[in-house]
Amino acid sequence: MFKIDLYDSLDFVMDKQAHLYVSFGLYYFFYTHTVNIILSLSLAFLIGFLYELVQGFTNNHRGFSFMDMIYNVIGIVIAYVLHCIL
Repeated sequence: MFKIDLYDSLDFVMDKQAHLYVSFGLYYFFYTHTVNIILSLSLAFLIGFLYELVQGFTNNHRGFSFMDMIYNVIGIVIAYVLHCIL
């Protein structure tokens, strides 16, 4: 059965840091291999979303977390902005 973690918060704990940093890194990983900004943004988001879906269906995790998705998006946006600036 699919679970949603309704008690999650936006506190910048290790789990949220991991989501931010991994999403940041995924954007640059995909850009390095595809040299396509839109595809890199999409793939980085898709990986984070699929990971959250898996967490929603497994018993080893508390469920799908919208807060984790927020940190995934923040990591991707930071990577994109830095990529545009630098």
